[in-house]
Amino acid sequence: MNGKTQMNDPFKRRKNKTYFQLSLIAVIFVIVFAVIYFIAGSGDEPLDYSNADFVQLEEPADDAPVVVFETTEGTFKAVLFEEEAPEYCEFFEGLVNDGYFDGTYVCTLLRSGDITGGFIGGSKTKDGLADDSTDVTMFDIEVSSNVLPINGTLGSLVKQGGTFSSSKAGSVFTVLGDVVDIEELNETSQSDDTNGFSRVSEVFETYGGVPNYIQMYTFFGQVYDGWDVLEKINSMEIVDEDVPDGESGKNYQPATEITFTHVYMSTYGEQNQNGYNIPVKTDASDASSESSPEESSSEPANSVESGE
Repeated sequence: MNGKTQMNDPFKRRKNKTYFQLSLIAVIFVIVFAVIYFIAGSGDEPLDYSNADFVQLEEPADDAPVVVFETTEGTFKAVLFEEEAPEYCEFFEGLVNDGYFDGTYVCTLLRSGDITGGFIGGSKTKDGLADDSTDVTMFDIEVSSNVLPINGTLGSLVKQGGTFSSSKAGSVFTVLGDVVDIEELNETSQSDDTNGFSRVSEVFETYGGVPNYIQMYTFFGQVYDGWDVLEKINSMEIVDEDVPDGESGKNYQPATEITFTHVYMSTYGEQNQNGYNIPVKTDASDASSESSPEESSSEPANSVESGE
């Protein structure tokens, strides 16, 4: 068995919506607990982030694979992490090279009030339901301690696993947003450094993200250019904009059609005109200015930290 299965309907919007709402509840009320829980691990082999090499925070080599997403709202670019998610990256790059994502849709905006979890894209239909042209190949999730669900991370989770099965990754993908509340994060003691908790917390405090998605997605890429486009997409109205969150059947589909007009592979050397940037959270920058000189960062607010 190589982990591949076939699903008749892997993209049901109701399942995506319910999963997102549960995730938001965790973020709002127990964000730090969620980080600790997933880092500590619920299985026999928890990930240890103590010595993880967070590849997202390092500028890629010139030959690193980059996927360029041209959309009706503008263009954004992401580097892919083939060593961290080899099986999924091979599958995803194959779809890109075949032109699969050209003409696909952003089908769901992961938003609750002012909280933006990102968006789901790559769907052959506007509402996220599979049709005859949908690639329903599924893969067991690939988990790496070197990639965290920070702002702009590309991930894929289509179907949650049950008691006796693992979650599956498929052709639709999620571009994560930022739900981190730094005040809430800082209110919790950082003395517990179970499996590198302190390092992970610092990354989320600096760059934001969706902490309680740790170990729940295949994370395979990182957006580094086109942040204004992500912001525009994430801020667009949904179909049921005026329906209260949590109401059964609420539709999170964009009210205005958003499509991927052309998606293609390139390299970082060819696509680094604006450098490698991951925005630093504004409140994280404010906090660093109040710290001691040894603790404060000299990095600009729109720049990723250099690798260690």
